[in-house]
Amino acid sequence: MEYRTHRLGHVTLSPNEPVVAGTLGQWTLTYTVGSYGIDEGGTIKVARRFASDWGRPQFHDPTGIGYTTATTTGEASLRLSYSRKAHIRPWMKCLVIDVYDGCLAPGDVVTITFGDRSHGSPGIQAQSFIESAHEIRVLVDATNACLVRRLPTSPVVAVISGEPVTVVPIVPTQAVVGEPVEVFVKGEDRWGNPTPAPEGVTLRFEASESASNVAAVEAGKLRFANPGTGVVVATFGDQEVRSNPITGYTTKPNLQRYWAELHAQSDATVGTGTEVEYFTFGRDYARVDIMSHQGNDFQMDDEDWRRLNAVVREFHEDGRFVVFPGFEWSANTTAGGDRNVIYLEEDLPIMRSSHWQIDTPENELSPAHPADDLFKKLHKHVPREKVILAAHCGGRYADIRKYFDEDLGPLIEVSSCWGVFEWLLWDAFDKNYRVGVICSSDGHKGRPGAEGPGAGQFGIFGGLTCVLSASLTRQDVFTALKKRRCYGTTGPRIDLDFTVDGQPMGSDYRPASNQVEVRASVTGTAAVESIELFDGKTCIHTERPKAFANCQTSRRIRLRWGGARIRGRGRRAEWDGSIEVCGANITRAETFAFDSPLDGITSQTSDKVTFRSRTTGDHDGIDIWLDQASQGTVRFVSPLGTVEVDLQTLGTTPHSVDFGGLDLRATILRYPENPRETQLALTEKLAVECPLRLFVKVTQCDGHLCWSSPIYVDVDTQPGSAD
Repeated sequence: MEYRTHRLGHVTLSPNEPVVAGTLGQWTLTYTVGSYGIDEGGTIKVARRFASDWGRPQFHDPTGIGYTTATTTGEASLRLSYSRKAHIRPWMKCLVIDVYDGCLAPGDVVTITFGDRSHGSPGIQAQSFIESAHEIRVLVDATNACLVRRLPTSPVVAVISGEPVTVVPIVPTQAVVGEPVEVFVKGEDRWGNPTPAPEGVTLRFEASESASNVAAVEAGKLRFANPGTGVVVATFGDQEVRSNPITGYTTKPNLQRYWAELHAQSDATVGTGTEVEYFTFGRDYARVDIMSHQGNDFQMDDEDWRRLNAVVREFHEDGRFVVFPGFEWSANTTAGGDRNVIYLEEDLPIMRSSHWQIDTPENELSPAHPADDLFKKLHKHVPREKVILAAHCGGRYADIRKYFDEDLGPLIEVSSCWGVFEWLLWDAFDKNYRVGVICSSDGHKGRPGAEGPGAGQFGIFGGLTCVLSASLTRQDVFTALKKRRCYGTTGPRIDLDFTVDGQPMGSDYRPASNQVEVRASVTGTAAVESIELFDGKTCIHTERPKAFANCQTSRRIRLRWGGARIRGRGRRAEWDGSIEVCGANITRAETFAFDSPLDGITSQTSDKVTFRSRTTGDHDGIDIWLDQASQGTVRFVSPLGTVEVDLQTLGTTPHSVDFGGLDLRATILRYPENPRETQLALTEKLAVECPLRLFVKVTQCDGHLCWSSPIYVDVDTQPGSAD
């Protein structure tokens, strides 16, 4: 290493101390040129990982945010540029410094100042998420050969949480009367990073109904005295924050609800932090019950796979924390697209889509390409009962219309940090596949199970899967996933129940008569807007709380928009625009379902609200309250299109306009002024004249969503039974 440092040079960082996530600052890299020097036409690259959302440097406005400079003591000029794809994955985001009109000699110094404040810039924004060892990697092309070499040493700093701005109480979804359960409370900073719970937080139990003596919190433990449902309320300063709902039962239910993060990545591939940090965060901070790790196969060599299996073995503990090994089969979409491979146990083979970034020799197992070759090799080399596949939409989307194996891979991931992908479920219905629904994060920011979007272009809030399992053991959880007994949410721990004639979600069912009874009930983490019952792609019934039947004169107007441009990597739609009111005054405006703190309302007057918004299949929205809502107009304006309504004619029916793309749409509707109902139920009796593919979708007033796995009802003249 000393030899290479002598040849290539060395670099220091100032200040070299922990960085508070998301703060503005000035950081200076001082690079001393090595014995090779740098020839005219040579290059210096300062690289950060793909997941990092450190502010983008700019070179033209000395007073603007992100202003970055480079100077040298040598006899050469320096030209600065920035590229998101200037080096190999994951070190892709690079400040590129070209040396021209001269050379740099050994010992010359290059001083690079990110967020140079000398001319009035406020600095550059630090990465918004925590990282114990954030590396700033420097690479040099000393000979103008268009080949950079990494400096042997790099500056490394810790990125730490800021001050808590809120608290997050988390409880199990189910409990048994008389048996205490832990109430976990963490603080969170502005960017969703965990902090220790601040002092002075008080906890109390609040029942969903007016019943008394249901449960109480004492010394951080919640104990039910009687059956019932409610939340733990954490008081922090002037905030009251509610936990996810919890229900106390007289006896333990046959199928219990466990929360899973089945898909995210560490720095073994394109994510952040080690595998140990990954599972530690999920278990101790996100407080999920079940995890898997899904690194991109073409970046994981045999040693990476061995190490992952060893860490999985270390963390797994039946009854407390179930962990599955796995990998993301990451072929191009034309070869099948992304598939998550989840194994029941350790030491099963990795079957890569390619060896693109590794030197591991090819063999009869790997690469397995295209997807049907993966399916064939899994059937041959892995016992059927020990593997399960999930179709995923990341940078590459899963083409399940062309490649699908229902026996191996019955799970469809409809939401992750990449967006919302209901259309993948529609693809399954079009092809008559029988599938279950999951949601995950595919988080890259080192916060599996509690992943937020940060400040970068990648990411909405990560999803979660609820698994209905007989117990918290590997075998029972794996069996439940195989049987599709699961549902997915866009992140919150919504408590959903859905049955057909008592059969749980995911079932294949042949009824004994030509009629079935459908039941669904939900306890939300916020007020519930609707439960929609679908048969395949068709909504056949919608249940809403009473408040939605009496909002014809409401002064609260909801504007909601969303969708994606395309199925592929460039799906993000930019909506930056305005809401304009004529003939009435805006007295209040609030956002819902926005993701990044950088998005939201940018200005507001009595007749206009401007906003910054991006969607990737999800929805954003703004509610406005008017001084009167019986006359006048409301107009939504964005680069994708315009929607206008006359308040005199706006009743309870939403007014929507499609803008093409992939469900790009904006809607204006009247909304209850203060909806409060967090519980809602649906009961329907349906005639069975042909096979049914029934599932429910829940929408909360805060924009969060939940999807059950379908129940497949078959037509059969014989007495029915569930599989």
